[in-house]
Amino acid sequence: MQTGKRLSPLVPALVGIGILAVLCAAPGAFASGPAGPAAPVDQIDVTMRDFKLKVSRPAVPAGKVVIRVHNRGPSTHELNLDRTDLPAGSLPLQADGLTVDEGNRALHRIASIEQLDLGASGELDVRLRPGHYVLYCNLEGHYLGGMRASFDVASPPR
Repeated sequence: MQTGKRLSPLVPALVGIGILAVLCAAPGAFASGPAGPAAPVDQIDVTMRDFKLKVSRPAVPAGKVVIRVHNRGPSTHELNLDRTDLPAGSLPLQADGLTVDEGNRALHRIASIEQLDLGASGELDVRLRPGHYVLYCNLEGHYLGGMRASFDVASPPR
């Protein structure tokens, strides 16, 4: 007569490890539901040329905004993003009369790209409040030459 074999105490542990391996191999496969929608991100494309700055849209809603900048001009440029109540063509100038007075109280710096070489692209990832914003290149004479543009940020709809 043959007696019943007893399972080694290792068998349940090995089975548990096997189940754990399956769960780890497919993360999210057994999740209870979607993680929820990501916060919306708006985008503005900016094209720089000598001596012109063009924005792809005149307004965006408040919140996270990605500003993608492309330098198509024949030289290096910079890009400043300031919040201000002033029109793009009326920013205060320094005593040299050629560059914007970036330290003026009417301008509130949000972000900048210090150097954007010919053919290069860059991004500004910013969170913007409602208001008026101006983009400009402040290399000597570039602002006066027309390298400026503006856009508005509206309150989000309720």
